[in-house]
Amino acid sequence: MPAPAADSAAGGSAAVADSTAADSTAAADSAAADSAAADSTAADSTAALDRRADGAEPAPAGVAAGSRNGGHRWAVPGGREYTRPEMSGLLADFLASHSERVAELWGHLQAGPGWNGHGATTARGPRQFLSAVLVALTADDLEPLMAFYEIDLDRTADLDQHLERALAELAAVRPATAQAAADAGLDTASQLALALDSAEDLGLVGNRLSTMVTRRLSHQISGMTAANSARGASLSITMHELRRPLTILNSYGQLLATGMLGQMPDTASVAIEGITASTEMMVRMVNALSELNRLEDPEDKLTIEAMSLTDVVGGAAETVAMQTKLRECSIEQEVEAEVTFRGDRRRLSLALTNVLDNAVKHSPNGSTITVRGFEKDGLVHISVLDQGPGFAPEEADRLFEKYYRSTAERHRKVPGSGLGLYIVKTVAERHGGTARARSEPGKGAEFEIVVPREEKRR
Repeated sequence: MPAPAADSAAGGSAAVADSTAADSTAAADSAAADSAAADSTAADSTAALDRRADGAEPAPAGVAAGSRNGGHRWAVPGGREYTRPEMSGLLADFLASHSERVAELWGHLQAGPGWNGHGATTARGPRQFLSAVLVALTADDLEPLMAFYEIDLDRTADLDQHLERALAELAAVRPATAQAAADAGLDTASQLALALDSAEDLGLVGNRLSTMVTRRLSHQISGMTAANSARGASLSITMHELRRPLTILNSYGQLLATGMLGQMPDTASVAIEGITASTEMMVRMVNALSELNRLEDPEDKLTIEAMSLTDVVGGAAETVAMQTKLRECSIEQEVEAEVTFRGDRRRLSLALTNVLDNAVKHSPNGSTITVRGFEKDGLVHISVLDQGPGFAPEEADRLFEKYYRSTAERHRKVPGSGLGLYIVKTVAERHGGTARARSEPGKGAEFEIVVPREEKRR
């Protein structure tokens, strides 16, 4: 009976096809219904936001409606814009009514000061932080928040770190508030409104805090700049007045020492040489103070020119020739003759003179000071080695600090102001180089200036 079987198969296929079509139609209708429901939800959320912003509908539980005084526009679902006030009060009211939960969540997120993870607080815990935030939001008073983070505008030490921490932990209020709103069962529209309010209100508090600190620092910097300018001008005048009589005294001393003003007894000649050497030292000290004033001036510029390494070394050695003679020391120069480089000739000569002067002061009578100069890998090296007592290795970096003088120097009553090596380091760094010191106690010391062969000034 083949025919009935075929009819049965055909009937079954038709039934299956009809059933499949019906299922597809139902699925399509269901998807359309879901899409419509989603659109309706988005529209309802937007409408709810607009109504609450207009004050036409009360805020949901846990979120208070604020007055509408104009403000900022935000994009919401559906492509529309929602205008919210500068400070609607939604965030402040929510924090006030859910302070314990928000403080708990914030403490867990940030591990805030004094927080032990079990709800206990100290005098500077999460609840105190939240109270400071509420005062900033409602009373526009940043003092409690600044006190919480120890932001003292009269003390600039670590001020940037305190401000950075305050801003970071202030931002953590947003996720803590969002979680608290979800825990409180607020509907989607209310959570969205609260999230928008939190983002802007906390941002405004952070901006006000940053602006206050920035303005204060700017004011202090302006005051310091004016004070430094006045101090620099006063110092320049003083140095000028000191330099003139010292120069006259030094010039007469040199004339007497060379016999150009007549022959003098040997004992008098020795005395004159001592006077001349001391006068030259005073002149260099005055020049050092004047030069330091210029080096520390932000407006100061280097005068870059090409120079020979042998000229720089030779000129510095000649400058300290009188001190070297008095101590019966000698200076040996081991300098590569063909090395030329670019830099500020006067200041590099001053730096090397300071290093040589330091070597002479620490060298025993009759010893040798060696100056080496060479170029390697684009860097010019100038080193000065003496045969003095040296220094402890741990003092190597401190020797270049401003006004620093080692205990050994003070004990041996070695003359100096503590500025010479500081100037050496400053000049080297202004040229994009460095200065360093090496020593083994009892085996002398080596001071080295390293600068780029080509110009890399700062």
